[in-house]
Amino acid sequence: MSHSPIQQIIIGFKAPLHSVSFFKSNKGMLILGVIPHIFNLLFYIWLIRNIIIAKWIRPLFNSLSTNWHDSFIAPIFNPTLIESVVWIVGILFYGIFGTAFVNAFASPLYDIIAQKAYEKTSGTPIRQQSFMDFIDSIISEVTKGIIIISIVIISFFVQIFAPLVFFVGIWYLGWSSIDRTLLLMNLPLRKRFIFGIRNWGLCFGLGIWNYIPLIGAIFSFAMAAAGAIIVAESKAGEAYVEDQNDLNL
Repeated sequence: MSHSPIQQIIIGFKAPLHSVSFFKSNKGMLILGVIPHIFNLLFYIWLIRNIIIAKWIRPLFNSLSTNWHDSFIAPIFNPTLIESVVWIVGILFYGIFGTAFVNAFASPLYDIIAQKAYEKTSGTPIRQQSFMDFIDSIISEVTKGIIIISIVIISFFVQIFAPLVFFVGIWYLGWSSIDRTLLLMNLPLRKRFIFGIRNWGLCFGLGIWNYIPLIGAIFSFAMAAAGAIIVAESKAGEAYVEDQNDLNL
């Protein structure tokens, strides 16, 4: 893919928009992508309401309210105020870490979406995935999730590195979405990483979406399709097609 970095960024940024047409003509893939989010959001809401608030926050602040009821800081312990703050923080945390969790939790389903998006765009089938491929995919996404969380923590607490971490983080989030398809193509990590370096604009453009609040978390299934579309239209996709043609000769 011989494009300038600016063109690559634009192509990467537009890729999720192109995935809309894929989901319009593949309603089953859309349902497959949405289902994990429904379960994940229901579990997350249940966790905040029934564990964090009911068993941790409410008892703690009820106790503090009793001990400090005559002081000037007593209004801070208002249950409604505290629970509102917890929900706001919970939404922010989901926006930051939700993508990593859902990608790991729903990795096999997102692999199917990426495979179908790649095959529809390139016209070339990807090899049949084995059970161990699914395991490798989950391990890969869990590893990426840990790295993403580490990047966020570093950017929060080591301010001197924040600008660098910010740009590297955007690139890495975009590469992670693209790498799902490269892994399905059975490329070794070295080649997948080199693809991300050589096509950093594509990764950066796609990764920008993950920094839009909640977009990356709620529409991570669209990122899987977008990454597949990018690969299908890249040199990596062309090389894969050539390899498949050689095998069929």
